[in-house]
Amino acid sequence: MIGKTRPRRAVSQILGTLFMLAITVPIGTVIVSKGLNEVGDINNRLASGVTFQNERGQEDIVFEHVRFNPTGNQVTISIRNVGTTDSVISKITMVKTDTQDLIFNNNIALSVQPKIGVDVLTVGNLQFTGRWDDPNYRDDEYKIGLTTELGNFFEFTARPYNT
Repeated sequence: MIGKTRPRRAVSQILGTLFMLAITVPIGTVIVSKGLNEVGDINNRLASGVTFQNERGQEDIVFEHVRFNPTGNQVTISIRNVGTTDSVISKITMVKTDTQDLIFNNNIALSVQPKIGVDVLTVGNLQFTGRWDDPNYRDDEYKIGLTTELGNFFEFTARPYNT
């Protein structure tokens, strides 16, 4: 029985290809459907955030004029809402730029309608004479910042007698 070998039989190429397709198609279908569901969830999350981002983008505040009362410590800030949505100013701050002294930091709730100008009158914390015509305050720059309820921040730089 040495001369007789039994012929080996293998799976034909056609059956092997069909077997691989039978395994890979269902797995691929699951992966693709799961991926599409994830992409849909991401799109939904982004779409819900876009509305809020667009509302923030429509808010725009312009500083028209800043008046420092020379014989006192009052500051009048004229602003205008040039955006397309109502804005609510929640905080206004002023910092002396060279020393970083906080002149005022006021929490306010001031509603500003689109295309309408508003004057904000506030009092600065001036330590020396309490007047803007004092040499300690007269020639310096001041950074004024507004924060809205939607989280937007607007800033402006001003000088007494040069605004």
